[in-house]
Amino acid sequence: MLEPNGGKWLKVGGMGKREILLLLAGVGIFAVTLWRQNQLQQWEHDPTRKVVAIRALAPRFTLADHNRNIVKLERMLGRHHVVLVFFDAELGVDQDPRTKALIENFEAINRAGFEIIAVGTATPYANEEAEKRLGFDLPFPVLTDIDMNDPAPSPAHRKYGLLDLQSGTPTTGLFLIERDGTLPVVTQGTPIAVKDEEAALKTLAEGKWPGLK
Repeated sequence: MLEPNGGKWLKVGGMGKREILLLLAGVGIFAVTLWRQNQLQQWEHDPTRKVVAIRALAPRFTLADHNRNIVKLERMLGRHHVVLVFFDAELGVDQDPRTKALIENFEAINRAGFEIIAVGTATPYANEEAEKRLGFDLPFPVLTDIDMNDPAPSPAHRKYGLLDLQSGTPTTGLFLIERDGTLPVVTQGTPIAVKDEEAALKTLAEGKWPGLK
């Protein structure tokens, strides 16, 4: 260690001033990391707990749609308001209440200039079958959450905080991405899903953007 001596630093225990500064910096980073992990754990165990929200760029992803076309979220960001919905694959894109409402009100939403992207764990074949049940083409991209360049399961769900890391079970959610490409996130960077989905979908059906939250 170093000890001050009349304005000078003396080496103690073989450590110099630089080593001590690096050690102190490391301790500081470690303390901040523990604090953030503790905050996230508290939020996960108590979702009703008040969490400070900020805005950040929406996490990007590249996935294949039901027609096997590659869709990149980043191509829509900065140009349009984007409605990003993660649907229940077991119900299907034609029966999930979120995507069903978006399909039924697509004309009004599209006329307002809003883009819609649906993401699920259903295969492209399953989404094609849903399209057949509808009797018409799906009006917006329906993506399968499998990224051949990312070995982790359901990468888009994971980026948006909709994947139980222990069981690997994906969940559903609705996100509103502003024209500038941002959305609300918690301090740890995880995007915040819309809490009142019914109200947001009703506003979208009227051709209006629910606005900043």
